[in-house]
Amino acid sequence: MQRTPFSARLYSGALIGLAMAFSFASLIAMAFKHAEVSIGENRTLTQLPGWPRTVAQWDSFPERFDAYFNDNFGLRKLLLRLNSNFTTVMLGRSPSDKVVFGKDDWLFYAGDNSIELYRNQRPFSALQLANTEAALALRMRPLQAANRSYLFVVVPDKHTIYPEMMPTYMSRRDPPSQLDQVAALAEKDRLPVLDLRSTLRQGKADGQVYLKDDSHWTDWGAYLGYRRIMAALPLTDLPVLDLDAKQFAIPSDHAGDLAGMAGLTRRETTRLSELPADRCAFTASAYKPVGDDISIGRTFCPQAKYKIMFIGDSFTEALVKYLSRSFGEVVYVARSGFKPSREIAPLIEREKPDLVIEELAERHLDSLADTVAQEGR
Repeated sequence: MQRTPFSARLYSGALIGLAMAFSFASLIAMAFKHAEVSIGENRTLTQLPGWPRTVAQWDSFPERFDAYFNDNFGLRKLLLRLNSNFTTVMLGRSPSDKVVFGKDDWLFYAGDNSIELYRNQRPFSALQLANTEAALALRMRPLQAANRSYLFVVVPDKHTIYPEMMPTYMSRRDPPSQLDQVAALAEKDRLPVLDLRSTLRQGKADGQVYLKDDSHWTDWGAYLGYRRIMAALPLTDLPVLDLDAKQFAIPSDHAGDLAGMAGLTRRETTRLSELPADRCAFTASAYKPVGDDISIGRTFCPQAKYKIMFIGDSFTEALVKYLSRSFGEVVYVARSGFKPSREIAPLIEREKPDLVIEELAERHLDSLADTVAQEGR
């Protein structure tokens, strides 16, 4: 029988030794590990299940322990990082199906059907458009009857403002997009819908309006949105912050949500605004939950007047420092997607604002039509 060459045996032994050392180090690291939140995955890692005390717990214990082991295996972060780096550098693509790598290191969100929306592959049907109009009417008409104004603001997706940075292999159908359809509907039926696309596209000439590593707008982009919103309001004598691009000069280090999803550790340098010190030192209260997936916070500016309610999503965060300096009280209602009128109407009735502004990201426009079917439940 022919013996295996010494070099081959040495190589095999080294691989086995390396695997055993790595496994041993992983188990040691796992033994001293505490529960943590996985930033890239945006969730808490599974904790060690308790000792089973019932038949049902014994039955599910193997599955629960397997989930714990997979989440907390020592050096897990290193393995995830190596996978991310290999996928990014060697294969030129994102390791997450929620992130698309664009040109010049730009990252784009791919969740919530964003890629299909970019390609204009999900136009609204006639029924969806009718339900969209009905959803806005359900929100608007009671306010009009109470002599209060309503404005619905659509924040465009990043790929809508920076399509030139999207990958060239992603072809697009001819318009209309969902936002095109809603804008046309609003113009035809005189609905109070504010489309920020032209404002942000023009603002690109003076500064970056969306973050490269994040799905949200920059401070400059948020300010442009604020100015356009203020210009559309029917209220009089509003103190509006007047800034130019040169005043957005404070450097800030930002860890983008898309970079985290893609497993990247890089941080992006962005620019924040220098606000006038004498405008309004507003005070703010912490957000408190008031229902399913809805929470409320508020700000007060004694130098201004009017009470408004601003219903929005994660794009609202960058608007707070501007809006809060322009109104006596702002009631911020945080929610994801468009909520049925029956969930929002009681809040409006309780707070009795002079004006209601509702903001929604472009990729969630279909949630308007969805609420119509929920209204009767």
